[in-house]
Amino acid sequence: MKRCALLMLLLVLTIFPAISQQDKVVLTLSKEPSALFKSYKFYIQEVEDQRVLPGAGIGKVIALGKEVPIVLPAKADRELFGYWSFSAPKKDQTYLPLYVSIKDFHISEKRVGPNKVTGEIRLSVKFRWYRAMQPIELTTYQTAANYTRPEKDFDYEKLVRQLLDQSMTSFHKWMSQNTGKNPALARNLLLVFKEITSSGDADTVFYSPQRPLIWDDFKVRTGKPGSKYAAAVFTSFGYEGKSYPKENDLVVEIGLKTFMVKSMSWGRPDARTSGTLRHEQIHFDITRLVVEKFKDRLRKADLTIEDFDSEIQYQFLESFREMNRDQEQYDDETGHGLNAGAQAVWDRKIADRISSVYAAQQ
Repeated sequence: MKRCALLMLLLVLTIFPAISQQDKVVLTLSKEPSALFKSYKFYIQEVEDQRVLPGAGIGKVIALGKEVPIVLPAKADRELFGYWSFSAPKKDQTYLPLYVSIKDFHISEKRVGPNKVTGEIRLSVKFRWYRAMQPIELTTYQTAANYTRPEKDFDYEKLVRQLLDQSMTSFHKWMSQNTGKNPALARNLLLVFKEITSSGDADTVFYSPQRPLIWDDFKVRTGKPGSKYAAAVFTSFGYEGKSYPKENDLVVEIGLKTFMVKSMSWGRPDARTSGTLRHEQIHFDITRLVVEKFKDRLRKADLTIEDFDSEIQYQFLESFREMNRDQEQYDDETGHGLNAGAQAVWDRKIADRISSVYAAQQ
């Protein structure tokens, strides 16, 4: 009797695990060498399960005539992170750190007849990355497939792996097509300056060291009403900005223009001397030097890809105020050109600075 009872106990112990396995289907994603990508520039930083019911479960399937859960060995975010990271491992610090959100990952089946089961599998994921701690949404991938199978063992792994591979292949293709075109993929901001030296406006003279001012540039031949000064030149500067992606950078191109307006500049006929003209030329030179200061401000500014335009405008206004201060200082120290000694000091100082600017551009 004891031997018989022992035999029955062994049978029970052997049967229970088998029954337990039929309470669910465990889907293991094997990591095999993949030829998904010949070249890629990203790696999986994190996978986040954003489904309504996150966890290891991914739906219900038909097994031995009944509906049972189908689950992954661990939580979905961990399993998919391991699977995708194996397919696209991190190789370089310059790779894009990719964050993947699982929006939908589900398998459902129903028995529709003798030895006949229909099923549906869905996968929806979103891709993003973080730039300066700000999330940058990139693209999404969504797919679904319907299938019919006989009521016997089914290779769920092959089906799931196919969809997971397609999702990452789709992102790889999107990134390849958008690199150098889509600002969302830009890794750095590259500041480029260009000097604008011409336009179609005959009333404007753009600054050039090879083209000093002449009296014909001063269209108004009478003094400003109530002014005791011999002449005045209207100088200013501005910029034109545009941005475009290039490889892994967002290029911010600043077109700078230093100019004087003829119709707003004046000189009395009796005061049109070489000395007076030289004094007005220094005003033009000072404006040009302020443009260099504006460039230095932008190089030192905290320009971000997310919001570079407002910072550029702020630095422009600060530079404009600086220009007015520099011009006032020049006139105050030279007595509007009447103090010959101070004028000579300013002539030498400004000439040296202008020479340094253009020597550095050679």
